[in-house]
Amino acid sequence: MTAQSSFEVLTELLPPRPGSGLAVDWSAVEEAWELKFPSDYKNLIAQYGEVVLGDYLSVMAPDTVTPDTWEQADAARASMGYVTADTRGTWEDTEPTGIDAEPEELVTWGYASNADHEFCWLTRGEPDQWPVLVFTHDDDVWTQHNVGMKEYLVHLLTAQPDVDVMADSPLWGDRSPSYVNAEERRRARGK
Repeated sequence: MTAQSSFEVLTELLPPRPGSGLAVDWSAVEEAWELKFPSDYKNLIAQYGEVVLGDYLSVMAPDTVTPDTWEQADAARASMGYVTADTRGTWEDTEPTGIDAEPEELVTWGYASNADHEFCWLTRGEPDQWPVLVFTHDDDVWTQHNVGMKEYLVHLLTAQPDVDVMADSPLWGDRSPSYVNAEERRRARGK
């Protein structure tokens, strides 16, 4: 599946709502993180913002707080910098087999609301070619998926066998999941 077709499929499964997207100062974010982020992720954030899919999978928006600066910035526990620092610690603690990576090559883009899974990139090579790594807490197992983040989400929502590690999740095969972005959640709490 190409990046274009995965975007089209995703927008069919999750029709973007007007005003859902988030404007990000990508230059500042990429300078702070010292890396470029994948275009599919940038497009997803622009269309949906920081979003929770099916009350289960949170896709985080980036900011300039990194795994190296989250403590000085007193970052929220759900910030990309904080969660990535935690994921890197988990990588070191679990001693994964079969995946050649160093902890500092991981950047977490999402997590499950029940804390069962963490979703990250292996930031090696060109950003649009970064594979998705999934950590399953119950089994302390890492799996590598050689697709981008958006294509991974499409495979999850369409129950593709290459992401069957998620077969027990509420999003598995859910072709019309609910979603809410961070701004919508803030408005709902304010009422």
